[in-house]
Amino acid sequence: GVEGVWGDLGEPEVHPSGLIHATGTADEVHNTYGHDWAGLVYEGYARDFPDKRPFILMRSGYSGSQKFGLIPWSGDVNRSWGGLQSQTEIALQMGMQGLGYMHSDLGGFAGANLDDELYTRWLQYGVFQPIFRPHAQEQVPSEPVFREERTRNLAKKAIEMRYKLLPYNYNLVFQNNQYGTPLMRPLFFEDDSKESYVRDDTYLWGDDFLVTPIVNPGETEKEVYFPKNNVWIDLYANEKIAGGQSKKIKVSEEYIPTFVRGGAFIPFANLVQSTDQYALREFELFYFFDKSITESKGEFYNDDGLTKEAYEKEHYEILKFKANFQNRTLQLNLGSEIGDNFNSELKSITVRIPNIDQVPKYIKVDGKRIRNSNLSTDKTLSIPVKWDTSKTMNIKIKFKK
Repeated sequence: GVEGVWGDLGEPEVHPSGLIHATGTADEVHNTYGHDWAGLVYEGYARDFPDKRPFILMRSGYSGSQKFGLIPWSGDVNRSWGGLQSQTEIALQMGMQGLGYMHSDLGGFAGANLDDELYTRWLQYGVFQPIFRPHAQEQVPSEPVFREERTRNLAKKAIEMRYKLLPYNYNLVFQNNQYGTPLMRPLFFEDDSKESYVRDDTYLWGDDFLVTPIVNPGETEKEVYFPKNNVWIDLYANEKIAGGQSKKIKVSEEYIPTFVRGGAFIPFANLVQSTDQYALREFELFYFFDKSITESKGEFYNDDGLTKEAYEKEHYEILKFKANFQNRTLQLNLGSEIGDNFNSELKSITVRIPNIDQVPKYIKVDGKRIRNSNLSTDKTLSIPVKWDTSKTMNIKIKFKK
């Protein structure tokens, strides 16, 4: 019944210099002790639970510890704005060294500092860090239920967004597994300008999100650098901003500045109370439309969430989406790659396309006109479809002149 193993204080925290190990002195062994411990846990996991995916949370490790499935965090960070301010750079640095799951205790750990704004901003940052996991010492509980109503409501919004991002985040996990790509990525992954090499206040969450945490109290605006050669769309307000510039953005208390690459496909899951209830049978598929983008594509990996080495065992599906826009016509193609041992199923999808400024002349799904679409007041076109993933689907949207 145990779902994972948490190795704590494993440096070891008390390690006198005079101590002698079989492999050397305490000072010589200290930095690799946690690495070796993680290796023992990984080997034991594989021996005792050979068909189970390991979950190994460890406070310590060393170069190469990712081969043990190690999930590290930044230790007993101070529950303060200074504690939060260092977290983005720590995670980006560790991700580039191979430890793509580096994260922090959301809300901070050490110190009896009950700061609701700090707590809220840390949880909002946590939506876009590898592990969403509040933790704290006993003086200040980490659960939202112990906060006042306004903070509870803001925490709820952050937690719900994390659940909605499950299909997108699961694909980041797949990319990390296959290619070692970190989940949090520095701007220079996208932009080779000098500014991208020195900024750690904004980062890429996977391929398509641009995120700027709020790490100071009372901030009402934040300067954000937008990587060049892209259009960036505000996730919440749909405002478009051209890349290759810095711009001051108004800050809301409800979320941190978050932008989506123009032309990106983003699947949003239906809300569930636990990942045990999650399945990619019903979801919203957003295509962030911009007229300047004539072609784009996206891929999202999916499996049952349980099978060990599911990809190698052909127990998976990869949903593949393409977009083409020309002659006032937007075409979306939905396809898939299905492993030999994965059962494809009918999916209920609501395709949502923001930034549509007029009612389409017509919409066709696999050549047949449909009349159950809707253009909302926020200029988002919604098209409900049923998709048998063993077949391709084409959605054609024709706009008036």
